[in-house]
Amino acid sequence: MDISQWEKELQAILPRVTEIRRELHRHPELSGEEKNTQALILSELQRLGVETHTFKDCYGVMGVLKNGEGRCVAIRADMDALPITEETGLAFASEQPGVMHACGHDAHMALAFGSAAWFAANREKWRGTVKWFFEPAEETFGGAQWMVQQGCMENPAVDVVIGQHMNPRYKAGVFFCKPGYVSGASDAISLRVTGKSCHGAYPESGTDAIVIAAQIVTALQTLVSRTLSPFDPAVLTIGRINGGTARNIVCGEVELEGTLRTLSPQTRAKMKERIAAVSSQIASAMGGACEVDIQPGYGAVYNDDHAYSVIARCAEEIIGSENMVLREAPSLGVESFCYFVEHTPGVYYDIGSGIGTALHTPTFLVDETVLLPGVAMQCASVLALLADGNPDG
Repeated sequence: MDISQWEKELQAILPRVTEIRRELHRHPELSGEEKNTQALILSELQRLGVETHTFKDCYGVMGVLKNGEGRCVAIRADMDALPITEETGLAFASEQPGVMHACGHDAHMALAFGSAAWFAANREKWRGTVKWFFEPAEETFGGAQWMVQQGCMENPAVDVVIGQHMNPRYKAGVFFCKPGYVSGASDAISLRVTGKSCHGAYPESGTDAIVIAAQIVTALQTLVSRTLSPFDPAVLTIGRINGGTARNIVCGEVELEGTLRTLSPQTRAKMKERIAAVSSQIASAMGGACEVDIQPGYGAVYNDDHAYSVIARCAEEIIGSENMVLREAPSLGVESFCYFVEHTPGVYYDIGSGIGTALHTPTFLVDETVLLPGVAMQCASVLALLADGNPDG
């Protein structure tokens, strides 16, 4: 169905989608504090007759509609807002001081409600199971990991999962995506370099931890340029250095913190191994020592080729090829959607929210004309994936 046909299908649903989006925008909640947001989602899903589940240690919600035997497709919508004071001037602007939905999560939740409302009202048009994952704390530690650990991907097992995000670089309704990697993995790096402090006039009696740290920083930068292919992206950033007590004292200890961003799991593992080895060996060779701690963050997001082709065909039918933009390259930013696609094929795509200010800014706006194509894309994509005859992608 094209957009005009979907407009008829959704005409009874869209007014409530708009109301919910505005209600959520008016009452944003920060990561880990989404109690009232959870209550609203539960109420709306239950009103539709959607089975609901909650999770320990977070305010996540899962909605489930079962309609006979068949495949299972899931949709992710994130819930949390940001610590930003809104400056949009909207009639339904945030009423919570210093908190704003500046990343479009209010719209994401409203779109998910819209697709749930359509599937609940049109059971004769589909078979299988549809799940909706309302994920808390996406902006911080990623509630997706708790939801996955507590079984959201099982009973029944999810065959494909979809993620949708607002993109203010494009007019409302534009489809922006690509197959393959779309976002990177991140790891937090902490180094503690130890030497021996002494008077600056007598350096031979100590071991300068600052000099060791400087050598380590320089050497680490060559790991990307000289141990990886130019076609295998990675970014290693040392963003903080702290050490020393006075200008005339040789420093005995330096702390360094940074991040590693990669795409492929193989490169991620290789870089972590080399960072630890290079740092420790340089420090040892210079008479000091280096403790290395690397904490894993979000993983990379990979768009399954087959599932992407199914969703791209839906986008072309609904919005037309002139409103589709093929993403040229992945981002080394991170997305908690990674926790879902670690377990099953998935597709994460952007939908234009109206050209305007950037995400995570006080003036970020969503053009509400995106609600129609946004809900239509979810419904059409899930329908096509439920009917898809190639579950292995």
